[in-house]
Amino acid sequence: MLRGPASILFRVELNPGTDPRKLFEKAQALKLDLKLEQEQEVGFGIDKGCVTFDVPKNDSQRYYVDQNDIWPAWQRQDNALEAPLGEDRFGNVVKINFSSSNCPHLLIGGTTGSGKSEALNTILYGMCEHYSDAELKLMLIDPKGTELKSFNKYPHLLGRIGWHDKDALNLLTQAVEEMQSRYKQFEEQDVRSLPEYNAKVDKESRIPWWVLVLDEYADLTSDKDMKKDIEAELKRLAQKARAAGIHLIIATQKPSGDVISTNLRSNLPAQLALRVKNGTESRVILDEQGAEVLNGKGDAYLKSEGKLVRIQCARVAIRH
Repeated sequence: MLRGPASILFRVELNPGTDPRKLFEKAQALKLDLKLEQEQEVGFGIDKGCVTFDVPKNDSQRYYVDQNDIWPAWQRQDNALEAPLGEDRFGNVVKINFSSSNCPHLLIGGTTGSGKSEALNTILYGMCEHYSDAELKLMLIDPKGTELKSFNKYPHLLGRIGWHDKDALNLLTQAVEEMQSRYKQFEEQDVRSLPEYNAKVDKESRIPWWVLVLDEYADLTSDKDMKKDIEAELKRLAQKARAAGIHLIIATQKPSGDVISTNLRSNLPAQLALRVKNGTESRVILDEQGAEVLNGKGDAYLKSEGKLVRIQCARVAIRH
């Protein structure tokens, strides 16, 4: 038995020849016996020869993670862009390393009440607190006009926060031009990446990381023609921008196949799935089921660098 922030994991070794699907089929009976609430579901899996049962905790049993719990246990690297995100089942701090070739861009999906907006704020706020505005610039699109407005007060913000699909396209076009400009500068200095370039030039000539955020992606791509143009620019950035120090975060409350295509997800190699409505939406984000049984309020699966980890995203208190 392993107690995590939002659930308890049980491992059961079956008798030889027992079909695990017979246990999985008893999900509703187990939910009834455990007196779980309507929205709570038991997760099943197979690991190291055992069947696993992931049983959600009630609110009175859960514990949450605060920014002050994870920041002292994490130290940023000088030549990489990272963000502390939360804790895993073992109490270890979980971070996202955008400078890694395995997870330079992030997809976030989760329904209302899942903690999606809080998770996005945790990532951005953690960056702003640990990187100066000379090291990091944010370019934000917030169709609701409420989720990211706190970052108006940060010197890291480049330009204004956009609201519309045209703002998103302009931002992406600007980022593509910046990417191409940076690669010309790298060629002049005979380097291949942003950290190499910044290590070679004087302090005043160093180039900051750029992080582009498109929140509520479904709202930005409701027009088919605009969606085509936005996805074309996203693809160019996703395939080439990592070494230039330009990174993407796309978030949506509607992780359906017509919003997040398989091609788009493949270009966003890190995925953070909070609770979603069903297994189909989970597969859109993670390429596998599981997010439909998460417990909400920051309970999430992070898939990055080839690993899937259940975490509790930290909560932040944004200073105004």
